[in-house]
Amino acid sequence: MSRYLAVPSFDGPSDTRSRDSSQRSAGSHSRHLSHGGSSRGGPSQAAGSHVSASQQGGSRAGGSAPVGYPAALGYDPARMGHDSEESPEMMHRKDVGKRVDLPAEAYVKSGSEHSFSQRPGLGKGGKPVNIRVNQFRVCGLPDFDVYQYDISLSPEPKRTSFAKKVWELEALKRYLREKAGPHPWIFDGRKIAWSRNNVSELRHQIDMDREQGRQPHPTRGPDVVYIMIKKTTTIRLDALKAYLMGNMGWDDHVLECMNFFDHVMREWPSKHMVAIKRNLYSKSGYEQALLDNNRWLIAIKGIYSSIRTNSSMKSGGYGLGINVDIANTAFWSPDHSSLAHLVFHFLRSSSREFRDYDDSRLAEALKPERVTDGNRQGWGKPALFKTLEKMKRLSFRVKHRGKTNDSKTYKIKGFTWDLNQWPGPEGANARTVKFQKRNVNTGETTTLSIDQYFRERYQIRLKNWQLPCIESTRDGIFPMEVVVLDTHQKYNYKLDGDQTSAMIKFAVTRPPRRSQDIMSCVNTLRWNDDPYLREFGVQIKNQMEAVKARVINNPSIQFGKATKNPGTGGRWDLRGQLFTKPNPRPLKAWGVIIIGKCVDNATAINFISTFIKAYKGHGGRIETTTPPIKHVQMVRSNETAEQLRQAYQEVGMQFKASPDLLFVVLPSKDMVTYERLKKSLDIRFATLSQMVQSLHVKKAQDQYCSNVAMKVNAKLGGYTSKLVGKAPIFGPAATMMIGVDVSHGSHGQGAGGPQASLAAVTMSMDKDCVQYAACCQTNGYRVEVLNRECVQKTIGPLIEQWCALNQKAPQHVFYFRDGVSEGEFSQVLAQEIDEVYRMFLEKARGARPKITVIVGTKRHHIRFFPVGPTDGDKNGNPLPGTIVETEVTHPFHYDFYLCSHFALQGTARPVHYHVLQDEINMPVDLLQTMIYQQCYQYMRSTTPVSLHPAIYYAHLAAARARSHEDVTASARDPRNLADQQRMPLAKHNAPAPSSRLPTTAPDLMTIGDKDSGARDDNIRFFKSTMWYI
Repeated sequence: MSRYLAVPSFDGPSDTRSRDSSQRSAGSHSRHLSHGGSSRGGPSQAAGSHVSASQQGGSRAGGSAPVGYPAALGYDPARMGHDSEESPEMMHRKDVGKRVDLPAEAYVKSGSEHSFSQRPGLGKGGKPVNIRVNQFRVCGLPDFDVYQYDISLSPEPKRTSFAKKVWELEALKRYLREKAGPHPWIFDGRKIAWSRNNVSELRHQIDMDREQGRQPHPTRGPDVVYIMIKKTTTIRLDALKAYLMGNMGWDDHVLECMNFFDHVMREWPSKHMVAIKRNLYSKSGYEQALLDNNRWLIAIKGIYSSIRTNSSMKSGGYGLGINVDIANTAFWSPDHSSLAHLVFHFLRSSSREFRDYDDSRLAEALKPERVTDGNRQGWGKPALFKTLEKMKRLSFRVKHRGKTNDSKTYKIKGFTWDLNQWPGPEGANARTVKFQKRNVNTGETTTLSIDQYFRERYQIRLKNWQLPCIESTRDGIFPMEVVVLDTHQKYNYKLDGDQTSAMIKFAVTRPPRRSQDIMSCVNTLRWNDDPYLREFGVQIKNQMEAVKARVINNPSIQFGKATKNPGTGGRWDLRGQLFTKPNPRPLKAWGVIIIGKCVDNATAINFISTFIKAYKGHGGRIETTTPPIKHVQMVRSNETAEQLRQAYQEVGMQFKASPDLLFVVLPSKDMVTYERLKKSLDIRFATLSQMVQSLHVKKAQDQYCSNVAMKVNAKLGGYTSKLVGKAPIFGPAATMMIGVDVSHGSHGQGAGGPQASLAAVTMSMDKDCVQYAACCQTNGYRVEVLNRECVQKTIGPLIEQWCALNQKAPQHVFYFRDGVSEGEFSQVLAQEIDEVYRMFLEKARGARPKITVIVGTKRHHIRFFPVGPTDGDKNGNPLPGTIVETEVTHPFHYDFYLCSHFALQGTARPVHYHVLQDEINMPVDLLQTMIYQQCYQYMRSTTPVSLHPAIYYAHLAAARARSHEDVTASARDPRNLADQQRMPLAKHNAPAPSSRLPTTAPDLMTIGDKDSGARDDNIRFFKSTMWYI
């Protein structure tokens, strides 16, 4: 059945305006869109979009009186999630938290039983040093009233940009000066405004036709917008001050203050820079670098800026500071003659398969492909089309003959593809997508393709007509070659290995240069010249704040019976050192598997000989010095799996035992190959494996073999070194360390559907807390806080394992958590820790250990810059062991920053530790020293690591457990990740798939398949070791 779009003032596919059917009037121009000229159902679409300023706000008022304004809420309901179970107020707090570093209590629901630990005092141990931090004190606040207003428009705009456009109208500004007073206003672009002007309520009518210099529509009448400005509250600075002094809890008055200060701080910079959440970017003249050889991806340096509460009131400050840092961000490159040109470059980079394709072959690869769903056949989206869909939501501008001065921007909703009826083999391109142009005078219609229209209307012959067309969010359709990408379009997908290397090279700067760049950012922000800061009485100090820090003494490291003192250099040498605990399971039944023909047998034998020499030199126990060598070809999945099974069985038969460990020589760093092999060896055989790159095998260097020996030793139950001392630093009580991290799939979906969130739990198994077992499980989709079932499946088995090994229950538990933001702290206590207590009651015979919960995060922008040469290392970074617990910390919660590592390159990033719950009540100095010194016990490094090992190991386990998902490895290939439909064939007239993710995810596959030959003792041993390292 034909469907028509009413398009007033029709000017063809790149100059049209679409209206809702309720707004159509007789005699308006219409067109009917089709593929190949046949009728199609589905959403109305236009072959272009040219919406006037009035239409961007949604429906017209048509000159009638407003039907009524919504009640003032004090927050923007349009930004609240409709499907969320949280209250609008809580959603508003999280929305503000995207721009402001709100403290954890800002997100706590009223009446919550959980509270956060208060700072018990400051540490005193260690050597005092002077550093500066990249936080700039707020040194002046308004001493007058500021009023907050709710802004309502009628008709209610469909696009948020329309409200901002109305607010910027000179007629409205003139009206506000006349009726409200002389003071300027700040508008958040959506629903809230602030001013020193004090008025109860204002209502005003704006004639958009007159403001835009056009005549009213002949049938719909004048385009009128009504605006209501209603005072909702007074910004209470006394509430903020009372909170910062610890005299009152967090409430909405404090949130209103923080939201106001954030907008005051951003108002002026946002007028001459590009603002993206907390970052600001220059519109031109910015520093950039290419991240991809095909020139479609660039990195741009910007300014990170965020207001934070802090503890500075105790030293004469106002309790507020501005954190300023460098923002290095990946963007789609706008430097292309057309979007088509950019698309070709992007698609070539998406996979090695398309690297050498010319433009015509790429266009051919985007066409529909034959797919089968049961007994049905149809046309499905090829993989390359799904890659193209990564460009959804990007903004573009029309730039072609006749439109060179068009300044409007459009968003990509998608690319022409009929979801309700399969297109033919040519797909929906500029020649097959057609519309009906109706003559306003005669009523006759003419069927035109997009290609025909541009030839006739603009005298443009499309060179890349084979490409899919762009569908805009304004229901317009554009050929790719007549538009260009807008600037500052952020790339929201994971970078591949080469792109990541290029980004690191671009971003890494030594501390002196980083400090200079930050001060350059401050100069760009020009706080002293900011008219809005001046208007509202906000003053900011333009120098980094000096802070008194402490450097904790480093520990000595035990190797065998020898000890090493790494000093403040943070490094030690492994040469000539014996592992403190060599592998209790000797390397007896083991073999080498070579993938393809990446190395020959002689090269492999030479490498194994070097490895054996290195491992034995560290005290490793090796009973077989000539392991068998097998070859496996990476072909079809089932054939490779069968070859791997044969290799496993042949090694086992030679030793009449299940293999202790298998070396696998890989031809490249391809993650798909790596995960396929790990999955097979872990899941089918519960066999430990050590992957090595063929490049390193050929070199067979001693240092590399020593590094491999550390990992093999850990997998076989040993450990490299430990802290010197007869008793652990945490005392004689039976102590357990737990590390928890959750990794999330890429934005969008993989070829096998959405990627589950993976929770990894590591748990120390020995009295010195050196060896960690790990258990992993799915945790829904994009869910950070562990659900109760996940806690039961991960922490439950590990508690049983710990109690069986130690023949008792722990008395003290340190629960280290990574990945959670301040907004999730209360959920960790209420959801995760409550279930952990229950697991101890159930799995440890009613035990109730004392639990201290610590969140460690590196996701912040605080940096330390030593003042004097003795305050830092030779590169200008803080010394390992540097502690900061004033100025940049919470006003009264128990938190501190610790820099525990030696930064090899760039500026060190300290870890921010928050003690959420402290039942153990370890003294401050002892807790900080314990965390720092345990960073020296990381199993596979000869330097202290930046984060507590329990968390580091959880990172590794979560990454390794991806191969245990019940999907093919290729489905997790980053090259295949894009927003896409899960099903290759859609049913006729089926609705587009919902963007909502499932609530539960399938469990990971079980380690060890007895049908494949895995033995119970091997499965138990596998789970007890550091298999993930």
